[in-house]
Amino acid sequence: MATRRKSRKSARPGTTLAYDTRLLNAVHQIYLAGLGAVSKAQEGTPKLLEQLIAEGARVHAANRGAAEKALRDVLEGVQSTLNARVSEAKGKATDAFENLEKIFQTRVHRALTQLGVPSAEEIEKLSRRVDLLNGNIVKLAGARKPAVKPRAHAPRKASAASAAAS
Repeated sequence: MATRRKSRKSARPGTTLAYDTRLLNAVHQIYLAGLGAVSKAQEGTPKLLEQLIAEGARVHAANRGAAEKALRDVLEGVQSTLNARVSEAKGKATDAFENLEKIFQTRVHRALTQLGVPSAEEIEKLSRRVDLLNGNIVKLAGARKPAVKPRAHAPRKASAASAAAS
């Protein structure tokens, strides 16, 4: 078992007492300083409160414009981003709709062709041919004059019996 050592005591007698006294004096001075600070704070509280309010109002006024500008900038950024995305979505929707329309037109055209329905171009060609043929018929009819003109019928003379009856 180990033996306990005796604590070392200062070689000079009374130094511990001087140290303790100095420590107590320092603690007492700190305590008194704290009491003085509390007293000053109680005396200056209304004045300090007014000063803090004035300082807060000054800081608020100075920073309000900057905060509003920052908020406006953020909102404008968000708005421009949203506008860009909406435009992009509109473009994609328009492209999709146009593709759908082309597919629909292609399928309808294919179905009409299979059923034998003429296209608009074919009907237009036929209309031009009919107009051309009608023009040729009119020309042929005008070139071919009748050889004998039909006689005009002269009015008949009324017979004596029919005149008397009237």
